[in-house]
Amino acid sequence: MIDNECIIKEGNETLRKVAIKVNVPISKEDLNAGKQMLKYLRMSQDEEKAKKYKLRPGVGLAAPQINISKRFFAVLIDDGENVLEFVVYNPEIIAESVQMVYLGGNGEGCLSVPNKYGRVLRHKKIKIRGSWYDPITKEITEETKTFSGYPSIVIQHEYDHLNGILFTDKITNNFGDAEEIS
Repeated sequence: MIDNECIIKEGNETLRKVAIKVNVPISKEDLNAGKQMLKYLRMSQDEEKAKKYKLRPGVGLAAPQINISKRFFAVLIDDGENVLEFVVYNPEIIAESVQMVYLGGNGEGCLSVPNKYGRVLRHKKIKIRGSWYDPITKEITEETKTFSGYPSIVIQHEYDHLNGILFTDKITNNFGDAEEIS
């Protein structure tokens, strides 16, 4: 089981490496790692389990954060009405909107950078291609998907991890005409 101890912290060299592509077809080892990342996110968002296992809540987790320098990440966003849950292998952002957004409040945070927050400019809408694992169907499909708003912010944050970039590298106070997302 992935827990807070498995998540490496700022200063670990793996977080600054450009991760390597995952072999296709996806190996059982990489598939299992993705499933474990989703399990962490599910448990971290369950108040009772998070308290019991002392998990920091998260909506995304990239393989480099668990010291696997490979190109995949997991996302679990539950807004009370809709659930977005997947692992994407070898993601590639192929289009980005001109319009920029940023997360309001304290801004973004990261499981690998505890107790730091900041506002980061992100593209409002992205189109991303990859091998998607759906935990409901248990299938992996090659496709291109489009995301906007909060999911777009989360995905770009996790995508940055695959390129050795932390959100703290991008914190800004210059928002121009960017839209605040709450």
